[in-house]
Amino acid sequence: MKQIISSKGNNNRITHDFCYKLFRIAELKLYSHKFSKKKFSQFQHLFLLVYKQFRKFTYEELLTDLAGNTDLRVYLGLNKLPHYTTLIKFAERLPCKLLDKLVLAFKHILPKPKKVAIDATGISLDNASLHYCKRIGKSFKKRPFMKTTFIVDIENYCILLVKTRKNHRHDTIDAKPLIKKLAKHYQPEIFYGDRGYDSNELFALCFEELNAYPLILQKRLDVPKHRRKGRYRKETIDVFDYGEYLQRNKIETTNSMFKKRFESNVKSKMDKLQKVEIITRVIAYNIDRILRIQDNIILIFIRIMRISY
Repeated sequence: MKQIISSKGNNNRITHDFCYKLFRIAELKLYSHKFSKKKFSQFQHLFLLVYKQFRKFTYEELLTDLAGNTDLRVYLGLNKLPHYTTLIKFAERLPCKLLDKLVLAFKHILPKPKKVAIDATGISLDNASLHYCKRIGKSFKKRPFMKTTFIVDIENYCILLVKTRKNHRHDTIDAKPLIKKLAKHYQPEIFYGDRGYDSNELFALCFEELNAYPLILQKRLDVPKHRRKGRYRKETIDVFDYGEYLQRNKIETTNSMFKKRFESNVKSKMDKLQKVEIITRVIAYNIDRILRIQDNIILIFIRIMRISY
């Protein structure tokens, strides 16, 4: 498998052939329209957006790095460099359905998940420091953020589905469409969730559509069974395995890994660009996880060979 090694070493590598396979699975067209100028393909633009997240660049920094990376330009077939506004305009007109297809394309590459968990985290939309906000009298306790809900394979720490929302809403509102989409593309055995997802509708979706057992922590555990509401909530309260439920904490680990690797804030100011940045960051995170999983498999194989001989 061919790889492109960035100037900062192996930690920032991207597999070009892997990205091509991912875009091909998502049925990405070479050009957005038959009457386009065809100077740059959609594959080249999307690859640069994902590469931008790997290197934590701004658009200007991305083009500066690309100007000095001859191997990457040759491998991508870039006869000339695009202007950074070209990438911004491409991100603005990029359909969100296409980005969802790219995230779903990982189902053909990742191992089939057996244990999945759902949780929401906030991606900050403000890069200002707390000290700066205090000095100018700006609110620093309640910062603007993009609420991002993940469904994660907690065994491989890979993100399966993502949904973003800028307004404050209850967790169950975003969970319902995600569980329905999860049921169409995956077949997990256990579905984990915290108290924020304690809803009989979510329990019913897990049993009836997802065919998975919901390990969702219910509120008010001191309330007896006969006083609880909801058929599925009553059925699962007596057999709730709290020890197994603690596996849900792995999704908190995934959130931490995601933010530490790709930062906890976005640089874009427009709503559409913020969503594109978050979803391309999810794609970059999953590619990074797959590369790390492959490296671990290689290391384990080497250790086994050493022990055998």
